[in-house]
Amino acid sequence: MNTDTIEREAKLFEAGSYPDRGIDITEEDLERIAENTSNAPIRIEHMPTPFDGAIGVVKSVYRRGKELFGKLHFTRAAWELVKAANARRLSVALKKDKGAIVEVSLVREPRIADAAVFATGELSILGGSEISLDEPSVVNSEAEYLRSEIRRKDAQIEIDRLKRLGKLVPAGEVFARAILESDDDSVVTFGGQATPVRQLFLWFLDSQPKVIEFAELAVAQDHPNAEPDIYTKLGVTSDQVERYKKR
Repeated sequence: MNTDTIEREAKLFEAGSYPDRGIDITEEDLERIAENTSNAPIRIEHMPTPFDGAIGVVKSVYRRGKELFGKLHFTRAAWELVKAANARRLSVALKKDKGAIVEVSLVREPRIADAAVFATGELSILGGSEISLDEPSVVNSEAEYLRSEIRRKDAQIEIDRLKRLGKLVPAGEVFARAILESDDDSVVTFGGQATPVRQLFLWFLDSQPKVIEFAELAVAQDHPNAEPDIYTKLGVTSDQVERYKKR
């Protein structure tokens, strides 16, 4: 690496549903974004400033599971300013078609809603992660990746279990996954103790009755052409069920 630049790896954003932005990001989208992004500029608060072009660029964008990472290359002068200001928070400007990253900004608050540059509606704002101001550690980076993979697999195991018990419908799976993949730093006070949000969420669902009882499947429909109530409760439609039957 050039001694006149400082490189930091950072998580940019992850696959998931962003209802406040009207956008859904899949792992396939992450792959496409990584392939199409090259030397995206680093800016401040998503706004044109006299410092444009003098801060740095984002290189080597790549996917790790459901997360998108990038290597941020700062000019040495800009990096010293970043450290002095403790400017850790990142926000990503993404093309509306999810084709590529347009720029990455250092922001006071992530995913700014009223930045003037987005008045055209051509961009989506994602992110909210933080850049490390310390020297990078390959060991720490790999360890965090492994921890996130374990959380993802554990979450899938719990989701499958809850669905078998009839306590989670397909329509609620995306929300359950977001909570169950959260790390142990996300805690609430319960019973006088700090408890991880995902653990409390599991206790809550386990304490609930079944959402769907198998006996309901035998209930006759007054109108044969009407969508069964069971489909509505499961968060699917008759057309979706028919498509799966034909597979």
